Amino acid sequence: MKWVALCFVVVFSFFLADFLMGESRVPERAVGAIPFDHALHGDSIGLDCAACHTGSRASANAFMPAKADCMDCHRLPLTENPGIETLDSMLAKADDRPWSHKRHLPDHVVFHHGVHAAAGVACADCHGRGYMQNRYGAELFNMQSCLKCHRGETFKEKGFKPAATYCAACHR
Repeated sequence: MKWVALCFVVVFSFFLADFLMGESRVPERAVGAIPFDHALHGDSIGLDCAACHTGSRASANAFMPAKADCMDCHRLPLTENPGIETLDSMLAKADDRPWSHKRHLPDHVVFHHGVHAAAGVACADCHGRGYMQNRYGAELFNMQSCLKCHRGETFKEKGFKPAATYCAACHR
C-alpha cells in the first residue's frame, strides 16, 4: 500500500510540475471567412493597433474590430486596390463581428492591457513585430514568461521597472 501511495505522489508531482512550469502552446488563429494580414495594416501603412483593437490602451481587453470599423478606412479613395472588391463582397455577407478571439489564459488569471500599456509596454513587446505571421504572441504566454518580465529579466533595454510578482497580483 505504501508503494501505491508513493507512486501516486510521484505521478501527481510530475503532473503538477508540468501544469505549473510547462509551456503551453499558443494556438494559431483560425482562418476566418475574411482573411486578415496584420503586416499589411501595421507594418505597411503604420496603423496603430489601437485603431482596430479598441481597449488595448486603456481597458482590460483589446477587442476585435467590427466590420464597420474596417469599412471606415476601406471606403476611402486611398484604398483603390483590386482586393477591395473582394473584401466588400465578403464583408457584405459577414456578421457584424466577423473576427472573434478566444481567451487563452485560464479564468483565474487576471490580465489588463491598459495597465501594461500605461507602464510603457508596447503591443509588439508581447505580440511581436509583424505579428509573427498572424500568431498570437511573439513568445508563449505562460506564468514563467510573465514572471521573467515582471522581474525585469526581459526587455532590459527598455528600462521597465520591476512589477508585482506576488500571486494575488495576477491570480484570483
